[in-house]
Amino acid sequence: MSNSVAAADLFTETDQNNNLRLGNDYIVIVVNKDENAQGRFAIETTGGAPFQDSDDNKPLVYGRPKPWTSYTTIWLNGDYYVFGGETGRRAGAAGKYGKVVQEPYVNNGSIITSTNIKDTLLVEQFLTIVKSSTTGLYDSVQIKYRVENIDNKPHKIGLRIMLDTMLGENDGAPFRIGNDAVTTDTIYYEKQLPQFWQAFDSISNPSVTSQGTFTGPGVTPPDQVKLADWGSMADGVWDFDFNPGEIFLRKGEYEIDSAIALYWVPEYLEPGESRSYITNYGLGGITIVPGLLSLGITSPAEVLMDSPDKSIPVIAYVENTSEIKAKNVRISIDLPSSLRTENITHNLGDLEPGEIAQIVWNVYPGTDIPASTSYTVKVEADNTDSNQVIREIKFIGPPDLISYLQVKEDIRVVKGRLTPNPFTIEAVLKNVGGSPLYDTAIELLLPPGLVLAAMEKGVKYPGDIQAGEEVPVRWRVEALNIEGQLPLAVNIKALHGFQEIQTYENLVLPELKPVLYFELQKTGGLQAGDYINIDIRGENLEEIDLMDLYIKYKPDALEAVHVSRGTIFLKDGKYLPWTRPDFSREGLIRINQLVPLEASSGTIGTIHFKVLDPDKIELEWDQQTNFIFNRSDVDVILNNLN
Repeated sequence: MSNSVAAADLFTETDQNNNLRLGNDYIVIVVNKDENAQGRFAIETTGGAPFQDSDDNKPLVYGRPKPWTSYTTIWLNGDYYVFGGETGRRAGAAGKYGKVVQEPYVNNGSIITSTNIKDTLLVEQFLTIVKSSTTGLYDSVQIKYRVENIDNKPHKIGLRIMLDTMLGENDGAPFRIGNDAVTTDTIYYEKQLPQFWQAFDSISNPSVTSQGTFTGPGVTPPDQVKLADWGSMADGVWDFDFNPGEIFLRKGEYEIDSAIALYWVPEYLEPGESRSYITNYGLGGITIVPGLLSLGITSPAEVLMDSPDKSIPVIAYVENTSEIKAKNVRISIDLPSSLRTENITHNLGDLEPGEIAQIVWNVYPGTDIPASTSYTVKVEADNTDSNQVIREIKFIGPPDLISYLQVKEDIRVVKGRLTPNPFTIEAVLKNVGGSPLYDTAIELLLPPGLVLAAMEKGVKYPGDIQAGEEVPVRWRVEALNIEGQLPLAVNIKALHGFQEIQTYENLVLPELKPVLYFELQKTGGLQAGDYINIDIRGENLEEIDLMDLYIKYKPDALEAVHVSRGTIFLKDGKYLPWTRPDFSREGLIRINQLVPLEASSGTIGTIHFKVLDPDKIELEWDQQTNFIFNRSDVDVILNNLN
């Protein structure tokens, strides 16, 4: 399972517009299942934030009645391919398209769609409901693309995710990024990006509050972010008509229509390798106290303590809801002893009626960190009442993975063969840390002589492993004529630089000795006068050059009729040399044959008998049986038929 909401809390349905929907009490993912724009998605609220009716059933990413306005572009060696099904609509019409090889379906709490691009890339889209960093609820969507190079040479790969953002009926609310309220074409680079951005129409009475995540646990920071009008981004599948300072007026029309594009610059991807691109978008959590100076505070609900220089963003929004200018507005933060920051107080100056100001504190934990704490933000002005908000922060530890390998079956030798073969190798991954291990991948590393079974893949993707969660990962592995103690290993990788190699030294495959045995082709219901065929089967014959076989039977039970050559004396539809067996002596058959060079297993011959007494059918190897080997002598196991 992943860090997504428990399956019992999710609903899945296909609506009247042929959209696949996966949701819970807060939010729903909507994916287009039609051939036209297949795989494109929208995000909407269901119940939205608890105790707030104004954000119920509102769009966060536009897509009514069918998602098509948001799309993702894959940059492949300088060409631009739009993910999913082709479309005749405006958004993405200028791009190239691959082939949808897996239509949208729900698996393990995600809606998954797959596209093949030129038999070069396999691109998978995963849409999963996850926790918001600021609400602590499962009211955000993880948007993930896994790109695998299925070619035999490196390719340069980049990605752009364009979201047609919307707040209910409001399509032009400012993007609030750090200290900025963005309403015009703007670009940010990775080092300028805060952990998250938010959008809302009001602090005193917000209808919907949305939030996207740029950096932090569980996401891959984009190299570049552009904010502009939707029309320009719809027309330009990678670059587009971008004019810094220009308002979000839809290109070619006269309506405000904002959108955001996240870019991951092209980098080489080696054959067989894969790369994940991950961002989150959904509802944002702001603790609000209305007043003449309405005050809203947001910060991560949980802080992952994975580095000593951890910085926690605390963002305050102040809205003057009065009808007069608020003069000399000051805002300050009161931190507990375990937290510190610079510039505790900020002067916001005068605020006009309806004006919203925002400020960011970067807060740093000290050495003695409690499991949770709270801070207070206070705003005051010379001519209005003051206001204050208290907000809690919890601190959690990093992930801590315990893993081990095991063979699931008891591997034995049955009639000269390993059984079972293929067999199962299982890796068990348990996260005993305080936070999820994100985007986990695990690769099985095999020694010579062991190979993956047909249709098996060496790399598996458990995804996000929650704190306290245990995940088994299995492979089917086949042994190729090998014996002894064999080393195995798995290479485990996850986001944020996690890597671990786990070895296994206890796989011991038993020696496969040459074995000859009899196999009756027809069993049960035999009567005197019937004719039967008994195969002489051999396994592991590689070291035998010549076999001189003496086979005893009871003349009063069986009458030898004929011995025909077996499969090891056939190659490419042609007969190989075969010496006619001797059964001139009653009760004894001699088969003296040179073993073909490439023979390893199969039938040596088939003895055709007439049944005289079905109750006494037995075949035994006579002690005269002997072998000539091509190297040193080995033990040959001879099994009788009783």
